[in-house]
Amino acid sequence: MKRSGNFNQKYLNQSIVKAAAILDLFTFENYELGISTIAAHLEMPVSTTHRILTTLESVGYISQNSENGKYRLGLNCFILGNKVRLYNELANVAKPYLTELSQRYNETTNLSVSTGTDKILCISKINANRSFFATPNVGGTRKIQITACGKCILAYQPQAEQRHIISQIKFERYTPNTIVTEQQLWEQLEVVRRDGYAIENEEGEMGLFCCGAPFFSSGRDVCAGAVSISMPVNRVPASLDVLIADVKNTARQISRDLGYSEI
Repeated sequence: MKRSGNFNQKYLNQSIVKAAAILDLFTFENYELGISTIAAHLEMPVSTTHRILTTLESVGYISQNSENGKYRLGLNCFILGNKVRLYNELANVAKPYLTELSQRYNETTNLSVSTGTDKILCISKINANRSFFATPNVGGTRKIQITACGKCILAYQPQAEQRHIISQIKFERYTPNTIVTEQQLWEQLEVVRRDGYAIENEEGEMGLFCCGAPFFSSGRDVCAGAVSISMPVNRVPASLDVLIADVKNTARQISRDLGYSEI
């Protein structure tokens, strides 16, 4: 299967390309395939095909039918697909509220989720008429400790998950305001949980201000992600308390539509 995009071939990992090509062969009609069929379709040696299939099986993206020896997509493909569907559903739920917040201030709004690592993932973005270059595009990631959304998401994770994520962080100084120690981060997370929002004040990019708030799913106190509004520091409104209240209210509306109850 040919893939779109103008990619420099020298930067591509051919083993991963071949693995993706194997996964692409499976359809609703052809949900099980023998190794000879797979090798023939992709014009690969059976030995190479077997090695890739075994690797994919070891990480749960391929499974083998013990009765006929044929291969099928593994459970992790289902889990991964449902994550994509979940992200799309979250983006659809959040879009009207992000749009309203963006239009109210004529600034860029974002919706981000955890990746389980030291980065967060942007899954929705509403650009203002005067967009700001530093905000991530959909599909983009940013370091969790230098973003308002990241601090919100991290603050409401179970402590074991917090420690796991923080252990992955390489504390680097990007600006004079960057959090550079684990102790500083823990202190900020306490403030976020106390106040229900986070501020990013030129911590990852000079000139960038961001205010974010967490939203929750139907499981009580389970943070599903965070929303934020970004702007240059010279456009931060004088009535900052009003901006914060509007961001928190946006997150609250998304939580409500996801079935979360504060009662």
